[in-house]
Amino acid sequence: MKLTESQVSHFQTFGFLVLRQAFDKNEMAVIDREFETMLLQDRDGRPFPGEQRQSLYSIVEKSALLTGFAADDRLYGVMEQLYGPGFSWLCSEGNLYVGDTPWHPDGTRLYAPPMKVSLYLDPLTKETGCLRVIPGSHLPPFHEDLKNMGQIGFPGPEFPCYPFESQPGDLLFANMNLWHAAFGGRVGRRHLAFNFFPEPATERHRIMMKENYDGLFPLIKRLQYSQPPRVFTDEFLYSDHPRIRRMCVTWVEMGLK
Repeated sequence: MKLTESQVSHFQTFGFLVLRQAFDKNEMAVIDREFETMLLQDRDGRPFPGEQRQSLYSIVEKSALLTGFAADDRLYGVMEQLYGPGFSWLCSEGNLYVGDTPWHPDGTRLYAPPMKVSLYLDPLTKETGCLRVIPGSHLPPFHEDLKNMGQIGFPGPEFPCYPFESQPGDLLFANMNLWHAAFGGRVGRRHLAFNFFPEPATERHRIMMKENYDGLFPLIKRLQYSQPPRVFTDEFLYSDHPRIRRMCVTWVEMGLK
């Protein structure tokens, strides 16, 4: 998939890019079944109670089917155009959401911003809990201004924003420093995320990647039913697929176990 100059400029300026119907209905049916199967397995076959969010981290790494989508041109090829050919894999997550999500960024790592590529498995509108993003909030000084504003309390859904109203198959590429929220969604709305990191060109970048990896374990303890001793699998880290292997090379060099 070849992005236009306008699309690349849009991402750099506003911090996000929407690709409508990147995956067709047949592909989404396959992804849907795999998502449901894996989150059900994580709950050991029990129904989702809906009392708090369920997140299954490394859902993509544990599924050969989903791993193939991570290496697909519609993700991998677009990432190359937005972040250059040296980007790294960060992690993946499958989420079942409960309640509203207040305004926040996923990080404040302005010098090396990770990327979240989101695929929502249910139709979502402003009234049913779609993701809302604040365009340009990934850049200073706007990013810091919003942080200061947040100390006195953000308003809710009326805050000026772009609502990512979506259908299954739509992809959202978003800089993780982008401020975002969701309001009014039903219990159990489904979200699959592929997370990437810019080329880890310095030791500071590698430290940041390791901090992100270590930070997954408190989230796993709080939001995931199964409690694995590690996040990635050897099958993923040492994949036969050249694109997956290239994205994992930094993890292997760092001796991740």
